[in-house]
Amino acid sequence: MTRVRALIIAGALASLAIPASSAMAGNEFAGIVANDVYSGGGSYQAKQFAAQQAAGIGVVRQTLPWAQVEIAPNDYDFTPFDGFVAQAALHDIRVLPVLFDPPAFRSSRPKGKSKYTYFPKSNADMAAFAAVVAGRYGPGGTFWGLHPELPNLAFTSYQVWNEPNLKAYSGGKPNAGQYVAMLKAVGAAIKAVDPAAEIVTAGLPDSRLSKPNVYKYIQQMYQAGAKGSFDTLGINPYAPTASGLISKLKKIRGVMAKNGDSAASIWVTELGWSDIGPGSPFRVGKSGQAKRIKQAIAALKRSEASLKLRGFFYFAWKDGAVYRGGKDFWGLHTGLLRKNGSRKSAFAAFKKAVASL
Repeated sequence: MTRVRALIIAGALASLAIPASSAMAGNEFAGIVANDVYSGGGSYQAKQFAAQQAAGIGVVRQTLPWAQVEIAPNDYDFTPFDGFVAQAALHDIRVLPVLFDPPAFRSSRPKGKSKYTYFPKSNADMAAFAAVVAGRYGPGGTFWGLHPELPNLAFTSYQVWNEPNLKAYSGGKPNAGQYVAMLKAVGAAIKAVDPAAEIVTAGLPDSRLSKPNVYKYIQQMYQAGAKGSFDTLGINPYAPTASGLISKLKKIRGVMAKNGDSAASIWVTELGWSDIGPGSPFRVGKSGQAKRIKQAIAALKRSEASLKLRGFFYFAWKDGAVYRGGKDFWGLHTGLLRKNGSRKSAFAAFKKAVASL
């Protein structure tokens, strides 16, 4: 028996800071990754979503943490995510959920191992979870039916996992065939609930940590039968320059063409540069960060048709703290905002570039 716990929004709307009037939805070509907003409280979420709305952002990419939602077998607690989705909708921002990280009782993690994130031990388990999510937040979903007072920004797209070509998110052993098997099962389950849903692959980075490199991994996905199992290929093509970013996307489109997959789109699910932090080709200074954001957004828009681009997500909204047990690196300094919430030059550059789309 399935049990679903959720936030009773109707009785809590007063604390959700409803805008006096609902503005036109932002441009869904322009997205943001904002993990700080999900982890923040209701008033913090309202303030940040208002700022994102003002910046023209139309979609936010957010991990829907399976381990936190399914608290016991078939017992789901969507309370935190309900509040996040409600606040996003109140500010005319749609959510792209990233289905990721199974609870311990669903994970293939060997006993005593804790270093990596592991795939589910059963793809059918993740498919069942995905179907519950689609039934709740998709078109005609129970969440929207229970809350007609909210703008109906149902989930129309779902991203399956994150960066499986890195050891950290594949149990230490990236395996394209294993990922494709999961993708097929989860995508089919979502389509059974919403045939029009867009299935997005995990964001695949081109990183020195990618084993194999992203181009070989995508080729291996196709060899494992991935064609037709997704609508959009998610890519995290970090590059030192905006032109380098486009070059990577062209190379990836070439791999797709080689495999006869002209139908699938590409979605840049992460891109970014840091202004400060440890040395890296991606640390480009205050003016360099603003300049590259401006150049990248314009270049992506120019390439929209030729590369069949779905859009992009800038990483990240706000600078982050060092991960527990980790160390500082450039990726913690890519925010449009500093850790204290003040705006960088990058924020103005982003807003201006999005307004010109």
